[in-house]
Amino acid sequence: MKNVVILGGTGGIGEATAETYLKQGYRVVVSGTNQDKLNTIKDNFQEYHKKGLLLTKQSDLTDYNSVLSLKDFVREKINTCDVLINSAGVFKDGLLHESPEDDFDIQFNVNVKGVYYSCKAFIPLMLENKGGAIVNVASVSGIGGDYNASLYSASKAAVINMTCGMALDYAEKGIRINTVSPSATETAMFKEGSTEEIINNFTNTIPSKKLGKPNEVASVILFLTSDAAKHVTGQNIPVDGGLSAWSGQPRQDKEV
Repeated sequence: MKNVVILGGTGGIGEATAETYLKQGYRVVVSGTNQDKLNTIKDNFQEYHKKGLLLTKQSDLTDYNSVLSLKDFVREKINTCDVLINSAGVFKDGLLHESPEDDFDIQFNVNVKGVYYSCKAFIPLMLENKGGAIVNVASVSGIGGDYNASLYSASKAAVINMTCGMALDYAEKGIRINTVSPSATETAMFKEGSTEEIINNFTNTIPSKKLGKPNEVASVILFLTSDAAKHVTGQNIPVDGGLSAWSGQPRQDKEV
């Protein structure tokens, strides 16, 4: 049985990813900062929790000692980590010259340093096993810029490029590391503060004409950590309904 550790597992994509792996017969450790949300995860998937297939652990991914405590928990309870998913993320909008320094700090601490701490703590377990798979959740905002989100875009771009570097370093050691980059997805983080007009603007812009669903992102994450993708590493896979394929130009429905 393979063991999966999900940081940021109480969010929309994180919870959907936990459910996806549980249904595939994996043992899953879900970590997050909010104990109430972790309790909700246990309630939502109590059949797996009762069987010992779902474990939860409160941790703060911006605190390396807390992440090390999570690693010790994993070592004690399930011995190892075969699959590591970094799905935590925060978003702060605003023009750069008006943004408080705290907006920079929190986005880089969670979105970038959190991935660094997580990989730094758990890669040694994978090295002991001579293999493993990691998926970091980035964003299409890390592929190109977004209006009113320069700091967020910068943090997600850092995740994508850090993943590429790690993939090179650990490929010969049997550890595959990839990113997925969702576009607007039906999560609490996206919906919070978004008016109906904003949501409609997104759906009209995405070629598929719909927002992504957390389980659609989770399915790609599962694929990237499966044997079906055993020769795939250092890649960034957009899960965006075709958005990143678009040049940004309008349609050319010309009359002949």
